[in-house]
Amino acid sequence: MNQRATRYRPFVPPPPLPAARPQPVNLPDPPPVLASYTPTDRWPAQRALTLVGPNSPEYLLERSNRLFASGKRLAQEGQTARARQDFDQALGVLTSAPLPENPADRRRIVARIEELADSIYRYDLDQLGAGATDAEIAGDSVESILEMTFPIDPSLRGQVREQIQATTSQLPLEENDAVLSYIHYFLTERGRRVLTFGYARSGQYRDMILRTLREQGLPAELLFVAQVESHFDPRAVSSKSAVGMWQFINTTGTDYGLTQNASIDLRRDPEKATRSAARYLRDLYEHYGDWYLAMAAYNCGQGCVDNAIMRTGYADFWELRRLRVLPLATANYVPAVLAMTILFANRETYGLEVEFDDPANYESRELQSETSITLIAQAVDRPVSELKDLNPALLRNTAPAGYMLRLPQDTMGRLDEVFAVIPAAHR
Repeated sequence: MNQRATRYRPFVPPPPLPAARPQPVNLPDPPPVLASYTPTDRWPAQRALTLVGPNSPEYLLERSNRLFASGKRLAQEGQTARARQDFDQALGVLTSAPLPENPADRRRIVARIEELADSIYRYDLDQLGAGATDAEIAGDSVESILEMTFPIDPSLRGQVREQIQATTSQLPLEENDAVLSYIHYFLTERGRRVLTFGYARSGQYRDMILRTLREQGLPAELLFVAQVESHFDPRAVSSKSAVGMWQFINTTGTDYGLTQNASIDLRRDPEKATRSAARYLRDLYEHYGDWYLAMAAYNCGQGCVDNAIMRTGYADFWELRRLRVLPLATANYVPAVLAMTILFANRETYGLEVEFDDPANYESRELQSETSITLIAQAVDRPVSELKDLNPALLRNTAPAGYMLRLPQDTMGRLDEVFAVIPAAHR
């Protein structure tokens, strides 16, 4: 699986950049097309000049500064989504245009890109609050870190390259700017908390996930897909209504056997969802022959990646990322998974101290009739909340007939005693 086979071959060379326009003496107002720009509509290189207007350093820097100021104002007003949109545009104005030929102007632009990326990161950190609770960090980080831009620490490059060479991994690992930016973020104070929060929670399901991946013949490192998706939270719900530890949308969950009705949502069942996610990832790999493309498709959908490949002629994740034909979250999804993999394999080197949660130990039995969770809790002398934690797929206070109920270890005998005296119709 270390070989990165590909089913497609490049058949269309990247289009050349249009020639630079003459620089006007009087700078015009920014083109109105920017008003309809959205974070998921990145600027392809071939359209960069059209969108950003004249390419003089003064114009680019002024436009970028105005967008950054607008983003700060929106953030102060609590309009976080629009603020991040302006922050993204502020960087995009500079990174999408060709660098000036004049060495002094080139240095100015490069220095401002680095300064701006760091300022946006620090400003976002302040706005989110360094003192946020673990729950707040988890809720914020699952989706939002894939929409952020982080600076790169050049000093990490050689160290990471050596660590990759020394790391045994079934998933191909790479050292590039995208991966290094997430490694740098995860080594900041807030990033460490985000990372170790997920690492710790993985202890509940780690053995089960690794066993399932092994049974399906998949790389063990795909464990970190669940961390990027949900921080191993079976009850996680995304802004796009994806649900569970593996963040299945309704249709894909149904396609892979995860029942959803008024009583249960098996997308929230850790074991069943893990088996479905493993099958889905295996199917995507068989389609693309490449783990990076498979992970990208897991995030944005097979149709999205297929369309990007057909548009560009490249069946290579890094080329699709470079050409900006994938959604921003998808473009950052694979680098985030790789960064987590590298950091976890070398966690002692980076001082990432993790105390893993205890594994979820339970015994299961299929219910023959609809049964009250309160009755079960009284029968086994355990809190209702504990039973709901073991059975996150239950949406009501009763479990339907046929449901595979999970109970704390060594309590099944007590339930059998109660069931022996309570008829099924009265449970």
